[in-house]
Amino acid sequence: MILFLDFDGVLHPIRCVGGIDEPLFSRASALWEILRTCPDVEVVFSTSWRDLYKLDEMVTLVTQGGGEDLAHRFVGATPNLEAEGFYGRRDVEIQRWLDAHNHTGPWLALDDISELFAGREGEAGNYANLHLVDHHTGLTDADVVAIIARMERLS
Repeated sequence: MILFLDFDGVLHPIRCVGGIDEPLFSRASALWEILRTCPDVEVVFSTSWRDLYKLDEMVTLVTQGGGEDLAHRFVGATPNLEAEGFYGRRDVEIQRWLDAHNHTGPWLALDDISELFAGREGEAGNYANLHLVDHHTGLTDADVVAIIARMERLS
């Protein structure tokens, strides 16, 4: 099972991006709980942070402070397809990664922006594999329970 992971609004509330209220990655321990409960899940970064940081740097950001044992479960990042005209199309980036890695098994995306999965010009949105996180809170205990249950059903 592949888990596609956004950062802003998922691993920390969106308001903390400017340094307000909470530190960045304040919800990383919720991700660690998911990964420890679901040992067959690998993570692919589907965040704009991939344009600023190398894979190993993103792994460090997400695992430091108690999740270091999970570092081997972070296996890549989706491609940036803006040059191909796919700005704001996380669904297309994910599909491109799945195709490039011949992954036909189950997957789930954690994101806080449904519009990135909505399609364009009359296309139907691809919400079937999306767990939408409230960007005001980031991952919550309720999200963790729902995500684990969903992964168990998909596996």
